Order: sequence, then C-alpha cells, then structure tokens
Amino acid sequence: MFLVASILVGLGGGLILLVLTAFLFWRISKAGNVNDAIDWPSRVIITSLLVGGLIWSFHNGKGGGKADQFMALVAVLISAVPLCVLWIPSMVDFALTPLLGAMTGGNETVELRPFYARAVAYRKRGDYPAAIAEIEAQLERFPADPEGMRMLAEVHSDDLKDVPTAMAVLTEMILNPDAEPTVIAQAMSRQAELKLNRQGDVHGAREMYQRIVTQFAGSEAAITASQRLAHLPDPTEFAARDEQAAIPVVRHTESLGLTADLGASRLVEQDHAALTREYVEKIEASPDDWESREKLAQLYVNHWQRFDLATDLLEELIRRPGMAPRQVARWLNELADLQLKSPDGSAVARLTLERIGTLFPGSQWAQQAESRIQLLGLDRRAKAAPRTVRLGTYESNIGLKRGDPTIPDPSRHAV
Repeated sequence: MFLVASILVGLGGGLILLVLTAFLFWRISKAGNVNDAIDWPSRVIITSLLVGGLIWSFHNGKGGGKADQFMALVAVLISAVPLCVLWIPSMVDFALTPLLGAMTGGNETVELRPFYARAVAYRKRGDYPAAIAEIEAQLERFPADPEGMRMLAEVHSDDLKDVPTAMAVLTEMILNPDAEPTVIAQAMSRQAELKLNRQGDVHGAREMYQRIVTQFAGSEAAITASQRLAHLPDPTEFAARDEQAAIPVVRHTESLGLTADLGASRLVEQDHAALTREYVEKIEASPDDWESREKLAQLYVNHWQRFDLATDLLEELIRRPGMAPRQVARWLNELADLQLKSPDGSAVARLTLERIGTLFPGSQWAQQAESRIQLLGLDRRAKAAPRTVRLGTYESNIGLKRGDPTIPDPSRHAV
C-alpha cells in the first residue's frame, strides 16, 4: 500500500513538474527570453519549491527501498528540466556577454531614425522633386518627424518658392497633437517669418509672434518672439521697402588708381545724440528689445564714456528671469568687452567673466570664460583703441628712424 502511494505521489509530482516546464517554455517563447518571461521574484519562488521537493524526495528515498530510490531519481530528472530553463540562459548570458560584446560590438538595440542624406544631396544638385519624394518616403516610415517636416517646408518655400504649400506643411506640424512644444513654437516662428518676408503680411506675423508669447509664456521661444515683435516694421513703411533710393557713387575721372579722397569727405557725420535718443525711445516702447539695449550700451561706452549706464543696460538683461544660459553668457562676455575699455578694465572684466563660471559651472561657457581670464591682458590690448604711430623722416639711410642715439647715422660720417 505504501509503495502504491509513493508511486502515485511521484507520478503526480512528475506530472506537475511537466506542466510547469511546459508553461515556462510557453512564456519564454512568447517573451523571447527568460528574463522578460519571468521576473526574479517568481523565479526564486519556483526554484525554492523545486529544491524543497528534491530535498523531500532524497529524504524519503534515503531510508526506503528501491522503489523510493527510483522515485527520488525520477524527481531529480524531472526537476532538472525547469531548473535548467530558469537559470541556464541567465548563467550563460552572464558568462558570455562580455566576450560576445567584445567580438560583435555589444547587443544594444540600435534606434531606427530617418535618413535624409539623399534628400540633402538632391537639394544641392537642384533636383527638388526628387528631394521631396525622398523626404516623403522617410515621412511614411516616420510620420510627422519634425526634421523631415521642416526640410519639406524649406524645399517648398526656399527652393520652389511655393509659400502656400510650405505654410500648409507648417500648419500640419502645429496641429499635430503629439508634437513637442518646442517643435510647435519653431513651426509658428517659421510661419511668421514667411508671412513677413515672403507675403509682406506684417499683421499676420505680429499675430503669430503674439501667439507664441501667449502660448509658451516664460519659455525661450516666447522671449525670442517678444524680441522679434519689438523689431517688426511699421506696415506702411514695410509696404514701400522695395522703393529704395539710389546710392550715389563718386566718380573719379582724372585718375584710374587710388586717390587721396574717394568721397569719404562727403559722408555726413553721425549725430550721436540723436542716435542715443532713438535707442532710448525704442527701449521705452519695447523693453524686450535686446538689440537696441546692446547698441545703446556700446554707444554709451564708445562715444559718451559712460560705463555705468552701459553696465546698467546689460545687467538688466543678464538678471532678467527666464533667459537662456547661452544668452546670459553672451551678455556677460559683451559686458566684459566694454569693461576692458575702462581705466581699471582688467580687474572688473575678470570679475564679470568669473560670474560665468559661478552661474554655469562645468559648461562650455565657463571654459571659454576661464580661457579669456588667462589671456585677459592680451584681450584688453586688443580692445583698446589703436595708437597713432608717426613715422620718421627719410635721409640717407633707408628705413625707419627710431630716435635711438646708440644707432649710428651714416649721414654724419659721410666723407
């Protein structure tokens, strides 16, 4: 009776192990590998149950007869199959992956990306229909790819002069619900440029830039759009932009070579006071007008020698929240350029350049600032105004007179 019970228990356990092995094979075939099919906690639990069954089988067959020993051997053989399925792939992968990686370059999955080199080549050759076909072929594989959509719009607007089609492509980018905000802002900015420069629609460009400022408030795209809003021309003046006055050319009929005066004496001297007032009015009307602030700062330094006013203008830009790091680094470098023209410029410029390293440690701008600090003396001499060097008179010796009494003068010893 005990032998029959042991046989039945062994057969039942073996059947369970076979079902478990079949289930493991099915999961692995679906997932592709054992690591994706069964997670680590499940593998540990299954292994513990199998090892526990083996221990019980050995303990049962150790003091029993031949039937018990036979059933223990069967349990070992059947349990070995799921154990091998669970652990041998991981062990082999752990042992051979470094070697196979060194031979094959690794097993990392290569991300598929669109390939536009052919389209670029077709554009350079002037074969624009082929370029469009190549871009559209890539867009079929990678729908709504931002790079391909931008290139397609550029071919239509810049190469084929087909602005409406380019605008339609950009509109598709803007209306794409899965597009990133930066991609949408770039497409809107490109549409504003086409409206302004190709269609002469100043109002449409203004509305598009205003949408960017409102929709992406606080972002770099919004700051750039506000800067462009400040420089949009007046619609009435923009309509007459093609009516440019002819540039007078001074004719020199008496000489075919260079003369002492090529017409420079007829140039009207620039009114720095009026130019200063113009920049101030622009800044008061559009506080986000970076270009006017930069030009006014240079005018304060180069003509009025007001380093304090120039510093205030640039510092307001530097400390404005939401500015891109590259813009802040550029303004700090520009401020250092202006400070190098002051009497104590080297010390002040050094502090300004050190601020770049403090604000953006480890960045490329910090490295560039450190290089400038190392060459600060040379940089200041380069920014300084050039000195006027008067040449000496020529006598019997051919060359420049240096005024050095130790240099003998051949004319004094002539016989």
